[in-house]
Amino acid sequence: MATFLKNINMISGSAAKFLEQELPPEVRGWQSKYVLCVCGNPGITQDGIAKEIFVNKSNVSRQVSALEDAGLFRREPDEQDSRVSHVYPTEKCLEFREAIREANARWREIITEGLSPEEKEELFRLTSVLYENAEKYMNGGGKS
Repeated sequence: MATFLKNINMISGSAAKFLEQELPPEVRGWQSKYVLCVCGNPGITQDGIAKEIFVNKSNVSRQVSALEDAGLFRREPDEQDSRVSHVYPTEKCLEFREAIREANARWREIITEGLSPEEKEELFRLTSVLYENAEKYMNGGGKS
């Protein structure tokens, strides 16, 4: 199983490096998941981002600030709780969303080269199960 996790980590790290090369300099490869999350959930809270992409709250705070400084996000305070802010994509951010999707599609083609359409479908099905299990665990439904 150690090889399995090593492979998953290698694919993830390679994907971030690929995205780094493919995307505009305003969006780092590993920041693309923040952009997609906020574009898909305008007004999401920072806690919501942390839960959605499985990262700790301090990382979310740093990345949201960096992406806000880059002109990609804007924050608005919650009307009921001033400690909470909602994160929205800017027009500039929305323009990057399609570039990220296209780069992700190119990466998918690169890493699934040589697989038949049936194998690609099975790979997607299996990784979806892995994701669902990870999500259940991260949301407190798994055994520790």
